[in-house]
Amino acid sequence: MSSLRMVDYNAARQVLERLRVNVPSSIIESERMLQERDRILEAAEAEAVRMVEQAKRRAQEILNSDALVSAARQEAERIIIDSQRSAQQRRDEADRYAARVLEELAEKLGIISKQVDNGLDLLRQNLELSGGDSPKPERRS
Repeated sequence: MSSLRMVDYNAARQVLERLRVNVPSSIIESERMLQERDRILEAAEAEAVRMVEQAKRRAQEILNSDALVSAARQEAERIIIDSQRSAQQRRDEADRYAARVLEELAEKLGIISKQVDNGLDLLRQNLELSGGDSPKPERRS
């Protein structure tokens, strides 16, 4: 028995072309989303560092004044706490954004995977209709 099979050239070419176009664009999109998340996290970290440094400078300025030592300590603690809270909020927002984007990507990849499975099913049906004994590749889940 021969390992050669007849396949509709145009149908196979269309399936391969769709795969060639869709899969790389999805990978590029996921890389772009991850880069955007990293950029947001870096910006949040830089802002947090800037705020903490500003708080330290402000605290030092206040501490230098003998009459305002008590107020300076309280203000410094408040600024540091606010800075830390703000930085945490920015990290949380960046994580929520990244999670949402990755969930959307997973959904898109699921659709593409289903399209690939449908294309394989169509090719198998075409092979069966042409009378060829097609090998049964493992089905992806």
